[in-house]
Amino acid sequence: MPAFPMASLYRLELLLTYALGIYAFKYQTHKDIVTVPTNGKPFPWDKLRLPDMVVPIQYDLYIHPNLTTLHFTGLERIEILVRKNTSFIILHSKGLEITSAVLLTKDDLGSSKPEKQLHVLEHPAHEQIALQAPEVLTTGQRYLVIIEFHASLADGFDGFYKSIYKTRDGETRIIATTDFEPTSARMAFPCFDEPSFKANFAITIRRERKHVALSNMPKIKTIELEGDLLEDHFDVTVKMSTYLVAYIVCDFKFVQATTLSGIKVSIYASPDKWYQTHYALEAALKLLEFYEQHFDISFPLPKLGKSNISISTVHIQLSL
Repeated sequence: MPAFPMASLYRLELLLTYALGIYAFKYQTHKDIVTVPTNGKPFPWDKLRLPDMVVPIQYDLYIHPNLTTLHFTGLERIEILVRKNTSFIILHSKGLEITSAVLLTKDDLGSSKPEKQLHVLEHPAHEQIALQAPEVLTTGQRYLVIIEFHASLADGFDGFYKSIYKTRDGETRIIATTDFEPTSARMAFPCFDEPSFKANFAITIRRERKHVALSNMPKIKTIELEGDLLEDHFDVTVKMSTYLVAYIVCDFKFVQATTLSGIKVSIYASPDKWYQTHYALEAALKLLEFYEQHFDISFPLPKLGKSNISISTVHIQLSL
């Protein structure tokens, strides 16, 4: 009897494994999926993709990174629109400690009505949280979700992470920066972290006086606080996905110029590398002007910024 080829046997084993996996996924009960124990209660959503019963309109995001303790605290106010009656709001969150979550209607702002506490459930495997409301959220109604949270600055190159560089004199300096593409905004603030959930973002960053803060939009004001801290408020962004949000707290220097159409272009780098930024600025100006004229499409934002971060052999460019 001829021997059964090992290659065919291996392929048969792969097909059987695949078929069993499909069967198990297709025929597992809904109960098996949703009863993931989190915070002592079952999680109310069983899919990796977020539901569209609730969509974000605008995030007001306040961030305070502490470059000494390497932690950051945050507070966000998300204006949401309810598309379908629901009693829970599903968001993305990864590695964040949620300390408070409350719900308000827009009419409640400035009133003496008590805030409605939202019960927080976690599903770490899906990087999701569920905010359980005490009542049904009504279709067509807008609400404000206010969340307080904190976390450590990440060690890698995703989310809101710390970066270390050395000066020419050998001094070690730390900055805090972001890289949210494709799905790492959830590591910096609770959010609807899928490209279809576009919203406006109003970002405020608290920092020490020796640092600068940068974000997608121009800074509109800076407020002096106690403890030699400053609070930078940035203009509201265009409607965009979460992965496009960017901010950085650093001690970088910059060069700047303006295109013929009035767009400010800035190139940021560490103080020791600042002298290397002038060619990048010249090239950025020429390229932006060329593309505007060639495609007859104006650049839609009031500024364009590039921040160059070198970490060992890794080179990262942050667009701001």
